[in-house]
Amino acid sequence: MKRNGIRGLFFLAAAVLALQLLPWRPAAAGFTSLSPLLGLLGALAARAATAWILLGLPVLILGFFRSRWFCRYACPVGFASEGIGRLNQKGRGRFARLPHVGRGLFWILLGGAAAGYPLFLWLDPLAIFNGFFSVWRAPLTWTSLALAAGFPLVLLISLVLPQAWCHRICPLGALQDFLTFARRKWEPRRASAAPEFAPPPFSRRAFLGAVAGGTVALALRRLLPGKSAPLRPPGARPESEFTGLCARCGACLRACPYQILRPDFGEAGLTGLLAPVIDYSKAHCFEYCNECTRVCPTGAIERLSLEAKRSLALGLAAVDRDHCIAWRDGAYCMVCQEFCPYLAIEATEHNGVNCPVIKADICRGCGACQVNCPAQPVKAIVVRGTPQHPVRPPPDAPGPA
Repeated sequence: MKRNGIRGLFFLAAAVLALQLLPWRPAAAGFTSLSPLLGLLGALAARAATAWILLGLPVLILGFFRSRWFCRYACPVGFASEGIGRLNQKGRGRFARLPHVGRGLFWILLGGAAAGYPLFLWLDPLAIFNGFFSVWRAPLTWTSLALAAGFPLVLLISLVLPQAWCHRICPLGALQDFLTFARRKWEPRRASAAPEFAPPPFSRRAFLGAVAGGTVALALRRLLPGKSAPLRPPGARPESEFTGLCARCGACLRACPYQILRPDFGEAGLTGLLAPVIDYSKAHCFEYCNECTRVCPTGAIERLSLEAKRSLALGLAAVDRDHCIAWRDGAYCMVCQEFCPYLAIEATEHNGVNCPVIKADICRGCGACQVNCPAQPVKAIVVRGTPQHPVRPPPDAPGPA
């Protein structure tokens, strides 16, 4: 009873953090960083560490001395899946006949992280949990529901085959099993008392799994870059790294106060499925906001200061003269110039009226022009994705000291 009470409190705390109900949004990243898979493997893949990875170290240390400590006391997915599994008493014990998929996933993850592209990172239980709670906001879309589907799927698996997720599929559980084995090897006198779920030593299969993960990761990084780059959140790492590092946890979607981030449902290819993309249909990326860069637990989105964010191009606006009121009809309309916060649109005379022209070396791709363009039903100015890069200050902005 005491253990279930502790687990229930952890579950409620995790839900509050995932919903970002606390005034300090980065707390959401702190919660997901408790998973060593997200924090430590993310840092290994990104070749960059943040203070958040320190939160995953206690889980590793406690997992070494106390078998599956995190699973037994703190994992919200484990708590929920165990509870739903009790509804199927006839299915108890059936999971023991299943292969240890989680062990293979862990070694593939490790090999992929070493190569800079951690495959299956989105199977981390904290990412799944956070993804479910992060999408419950207005407006709710079918792509958001797809991102939230992971947690109900885990519960369904646990209902049909109780304990199968925790003991046979979860890669974080497999990591803790490996720590248990390491401790048993460290204490030879107790080796015979190794628990049922302790994995074998670093075997040929584990080695081959890590090599396979690294090989596939390198292949994907080489083959991923396509003809056009999707619009990613500010601070997103290059596409050849981003889609692997992104845990699909939904933290950035929840953090965005303007709700311009949504899950990608295949526009950027299969590897980018459910990763965040920018949608300028309702609002633009406000120049004095960097909330989404503060909550990523894996380093897929690097933390940016407001100054760095304001100097970064997310994409490039383009004017479609066939739909532009000024270019096509000769009617006065420079609304896009009026709303551009970076002075990246200049006027040129055509047929006696001013018409918009984009300054490519200044445009940040923030979307303010697209959102406010009055052309209907097709916008005359649209932001296209480009690899993110720094651009020069607007004409009236002070240069670097």
